[in-house]
Amino acid sequence: MFGFFKRHTVEMSPEVRGRITDGGNPVVGIQVARSLSYEGYQGGKEQLEHTLTNENGDFSFPAITIKSRMPGDIFGQNMLVKQSVYVEKGDNLFSLWFTRKVWFPIEQMSNLLLKLDADLTNKEVQYEIDTTRFGGMSTQAVTSICHWKEEYMTTYYNNEFISSFEEIN
Repeated sequence: MFGFFKRHTVEMSPEVRGRITDGGNPVVGIQVARSLSYEGYQGGKEQLEHTLTNENGDFSFPAITIKSRMPGDIFGQNMLVKQSVYVEKGDNLFSLWFTRKVWFPIEQMSNLLLKLDADLTNKEVQYEIDTTRFGGMSTQAVTSICHWKEEYMTTYYNNEFISSFEEIN
């Protein structure tokens, strides 16, 4: 009866780890940004943080969870968390991760965020990830220059299905 007063734990982002290279060489000291937003937290205001890559090109961000009544609200139960991890180099913006996902953790998505290994020469692709086994939407869209190959994902480049990354290089 009073479920809409309950405060739910909302996963804004699991832990994030990755590595930035350019032509296979580590990119040292580049700023990596993580942007998160959720309508049920601070009115959807963007939560932005930055870190720098180390001498190996590695970076990380800690997990962030918040409490919100929004998931228990009839109008807010389907509100999505916007997640973006990116780097800027010169005039170019490189998306390591962009998605809008449900407010609870999804194992497949969390695992991918632990391996955001991106080469700045990679072409940006779109993934459709089957998250139904883990309670997510039937397909979860992610845009990234990280090139993963998992059985539960379908990969697209310029809206066309690709079976290997060699097709776009």
